[in-house]
Amino acid sequence: MKKILFLAISAGFLFTACKSDDDDVYASVVGVWKPSREMAVSGKNGSTIYNDPSSSCYKKSTFDFKSNNTMVSNIFDDGMSGNCENLGTDTSSYSYDPLNKQIVIDGEASEVLKLTNNEMHIVSDYSDEDGDGIDDKIVLVLTR
Repeated sequence: MKKILFLAISAGFLFTACKSDDDDVYASVVGVWKPSREMAVSGKNGSTIYNDPSSSCYKKSTFDFKSNNTMVSNIFDDGMSGNCENLGTDTSSYSYDPLNKQIVIDGEASEVLKLTNNEMHIVSDYSDEDGDGIDDKIVLVLTR
Protein backbone atom coordinates (compact mmCIF):
# COMPACT_ATOMS: atom_id res chain seq x y z
CA MET A 1 0.00 0.00 0.00
CA LYS A 2 2.86 2.41 0.85
CA LYS A 3 4.46 1.70 -2.55
CA ILE A 4 1.24 2.57 -4.40
CA LEU A 5 0.81 5.80 -2.42
CA PHE A 6 4.46 6.74 -3.04
CA LEU A 7 4.10 6.08 -6.79
CA ALA A 8 0.91 8.13 -6.98
CA ILE A 9 2.53 11.10 -5.21
CA SER A 10 5.69 10.81 -7.33
CA ALA A 11 3.66 10.75 -10.53
CA GLY A 12 1.76 13.85 -9.37
CA PHE A 13 5.04 15.73 -8.85
CA LEU A 14 6.30 14.68 -12.27
CA PHE A 15 3.18 15.92 -14.05
CA THR A 16 3.11 19.14 -12.05
CA ALA A 17 6.81 19.83 -12.58
CA CYS A 18 6.56 19.36 -16.35
CA LYS A 19 3.32 21.26 -16.98
CA SER A 20 4.70 24.77 -17.50
CA ASP A 21 7.50 23.48 -19.72
CA ASP A 22 4.99 21.55 -21.80
CA ASP A 23 2.86 24.68 -22.25
CA ASP A 24 5.78 26.38 -24.01
CA VAL A 25 6.68 23.32 -26.11
CA TYR A 26 3.15 22.41 -27.22
CA ALA A 27 1.48 25.83 -27.33
CA SER A 28 0.04 26.76 -30.70
CA VAL A 29 -0.32 30.13 -32.36
CA VAL A 30 -3.61 28.96 -33.88
CA GLY A 31 -6.56 30.86 -32.44
CA VAL A 32 -7.79 34.38 -31.82
CA TRP A 33 -5.39 36.74 -30.06
CA LYS A 34 -5.97 40.26 -28.74
CA PRO A 35 -3.39 42.94 -27.95
CA SER A 36 -2.83 43.37 -24.24
CA ARG A 37 0.22 45.57 -23.82
CA GLU A 38 3.48 46.79 -25.32
CA MET A 39 6.85 46.38 -23.64
CA ALA A 40 10.37 47.53 -24.32
CA VAL A 41 13.13 45.13 -23.30
CA SER A 42 16.70 46.40 -22.94
CA GLY A 43 19.09 45.14 -25.59
CA LYS A 44 21.89 45.62 -23.09
CA ASN A 45 20.72 43.61 -20.07
CA GLY A 46 17.19 42.27 -20.81
CA SER A 47 15.49 44.44 -18.19
CA THR A 48 12.04 45.90 -18.86
CA ILE A 49 12.21 49.56 -19.85
CA TYR A 50 8.44 50.04 -20.02
CA ASN A 51 5.36 47.85 -19.89
CA ASP A 52 2.31 49.83 -21.04
CA PRO A 53 -1.23 48.48 -21.47
CA SER A 54 -2.74 48.79 -24.92
CA SER A 55 -5.42 51.45 -25.32
CA SER A 56 -9.01 50.33 -24.77
CA CYS A 57 -9.62 50.96 -28.48
CA TYR A 58 -6.64 48.87 -29.68
CA LYS A 59 -7.68 46.05 -27.33
CA LYS A 60 -10.75 45.57 -29.56
CA SER A 61 -8.40 44.40 -32.34
CA THR A 62 -8.12 40.69 -33.11
CA PHE A 63 -5.50 38.52 -34.78
CA ASP A 64 -7.04 35.20 -35.86
CA PHE A 65 -4.27 32.73 -36.70
CA LYS A 66 -5.96 29.92 -38.62
CA SER A 67 -4.70 26.36 -39.03
CA ASN A 68 -4.37 26.87 -42.81
CA ASN A 69 -1.54 29.41 -42.23
CA THR A 70 -3.63 32.50 -42.85
CA MET A 71 -4.13 35.25 -40.31
CA VAL A 72 -7.16 37.51 -40.36
CA SER A 73 -6.55 40.77 -38.51
CA ASN A 74 -9.20 43.29 -37.56
CA ILE A 75 -7.54 46.45 -36.27
CA PHE A 76 -9.05 49.25 -34.19
CA ASP A 77 -7.19 52.48 -33.49
CA ASP A 78 -7.76 55.93 -32.02
CA GLY A 79 -7.75 57.78 -35.32
CA MET A 80 -6.89 61.39 -36.00
CA SER A 81 -10.35 62.34 -34.76
CA GLY A 82 -9.64 60.74 -31.39
CA ASN A 83 -12.54 58.33 -31.87
CA CYS A 84 -12.02 54.58 -31.85
CA GLU A 85 -12.13 53.51 -35.49
CA ASN A 86 -12.22 50.12 -37.17
CA LEU A 87 -9.39 50.27 -39.70
CA GLY A 88 -10.67 47.17 -41.43
CA THR A 89 -9.92 43.51 -41.88
CA ASP A 90 -6.84 42.12 -43.60
CA THR A 91 -5.87 38.56 -44.48
CA SER A 92 -2.19 37.61 -44.49
CA SER A 93 -0.18 34.44 -44.80
CA TYR A 94 1.92 33.30 -41.84
CA SER A 95 4.17 30.49 -40.69
CA TYR A 96 5.50 29.69 -37.24
CA ASP A 97 8.76 27.88 -36.50
CA PRO A 98 8.65 26.72 -32.85
CA LEU A 99 12.27 25.51 -32.85
CA ASN A 100 13.65 28.90 -33.86
CA LYS A 101 10.82 30.80 -32.12
CA GLN A 102 10.09 32.82 -35.21
CA ILE A 103 6.83 33.87 -36.85
CA VAL A 104 6.74 35.09 -40.44
CA ILE A 105 3.74 37.22 -41.42
CA ASP A 106 3.49 38.22 -45.09
CA GLY A 107 7.19 37.50 -45.54
CA GLU A 108 8.33 39.57 -42.53
CA ALA A 109 10.03 37.54 -39.79
CA SER A 110 9.64 38.38 -36.10
CA GLU A 111 11.08 36.79 -32.99
CA VAL A 112 8.61 35.14 -30.60
CA LEU A 113 9.98 35.66 -27.10
CA LYS A 114 7.21 33.71 -25.35
CA LEU A 115 4.35 31.46 -26.40
CA THR A 116 2.04 29.74 -23.95
CA ASN A 117 -1.58 28.67 -24.27
CA ASN A 118 -2.66 32.13 -23.06
CA GLU A 119 0.06 34.60 -24.04
CA MET A 120 2.33 35.37 -26.99
CA HIS A 121 5.17 37.95 -27.00
CA ILE A 122 6.24 39.05 -30.49
CA VAL A 123 9.11 41.44 -31.17
CA SER A 124 7.47 44.09 -33.35
CA ASP A 125 10.39 46.50 -33.70
CA TYR A 126 13.87 47.45 -32.52
CA SER A 127 14.60 50.94 -31.20
CA ASP A 128 16.98 52.56 -28.71
CA GLU A 129 14.33 53.39 -26.11
CA ASP A 130 16.68 54.08 -23.19
CA GLY A 131 19.29 56.10 -25.10
CA ASP A 132 22.24 53.79 -24.37
CA GLY A 133 23.17 53.35 -28.05
CA ILE A 134 21.93 49.72 -28.14
CA ASP A 135 18.68 48.76 -29.85
CA ASP A 136 15.99 47.49 -27.50
CA LYS A 137 13.19 45.06 -28.37
CA ILE A 138 9.69 46.50 -28.71
CA VAL A 139 7.37 43.63 -27.79
CA LEU A 140 3.67 43.27 -28.57
CA VAL A 141 1.97 41.08 -25.97
CA LEU A 142 -1.09 39.21 -27.21
CA THR A 143 -3.51 37.21 -25.06
CA ARG A 144 -6.36 34.80 -25.71
